[in-house]
Amino acid sequence: MRDPHVVSLTYKVTSPETVRFDSAPPVVFDTAQMRITLAPGMLTVEPKTHFASAERAREAIDPFLRSWEIDAALRFGRSEIVFAFEDAQIVDRDPPKPGSPHTIEVASVETASAFDKVTVTVSRGKYPEPPSFFTASPDVETLWQRYQGYLDGREPLLSMAYFCLTLLESGGRNRRAAANAFGISKEVLDKLGELTSKRGDARTARKFGRAASRTPLTIAESSWVEEATKVLIRRVGETSHVATRPMVTMADLPPL
Repeated sequence: MRDPHVVSLTYKVTSPETVRFDSAPPVVFDTAQMRITLAPGMLTVEPKTHFASAERAREAIDPFLRSWEIDAALRFGRSEIVFAFEDAQIVDRDPPKPGSPHTIEVASVETASAFDKVTVTVSRGKYPEPPSFFTASPDVETLWQRYQGYLDGREPLLSMAYFCLTLLESGGRNRRAAANAFGISKEVLDKLGELTSKRGDARTARKFGRAASRTPLTIAESSWVEEATKVLIRRVGETSHVATRPMVTMADLPPL
């Protein structure tokens, strides 16, 4: 093949057993780099620029799909949709003999993320919207993996949330600077810092120092910490657009 060109990439679409998109209509939309068609069980990407291999095309496309996965998970609280690469359609734009372009299939074996099994199933009437402002940067991946670890029972809520808070404050930022950088009110960050530092019992506390109350979180406080942490992750993914997004305040979070 003298001049290979990627015509399309195909991804298998999976969801946990708790979520079904059977009645969801197909989604077709365009970005500057690609046209995407999402239908039951399959996503097709047609690049608008030239890629000579599936690997090069995926370098441009997969980050957007990963952003879509995490964006949807933040909206619904858990992973709802996963895209696993299956194959690519590639043609030779300079075939050695006259005739139709030769098409080859580049197969790839990938395993979609495993989902927990529970009894309640939710039927969604539409697929999650693709992200407009959210990007799954390396920091977002780090934060989401920690949050996923909490959801899977591998890490206590308070230690996970404190880690996320300190990531915002890394790079020489103090809390006020972090609030300004990510468009989250300092009151929200202060409350998260207070709950993650002073609350929790012997099983759940992040630390057990002199200032610790040794009092577990209430149900309302646990819900607040979860939602506040998801806000942190989202705002890290929206860093390049923070100036255009409204400031997150206590009024945007569940009541305490």
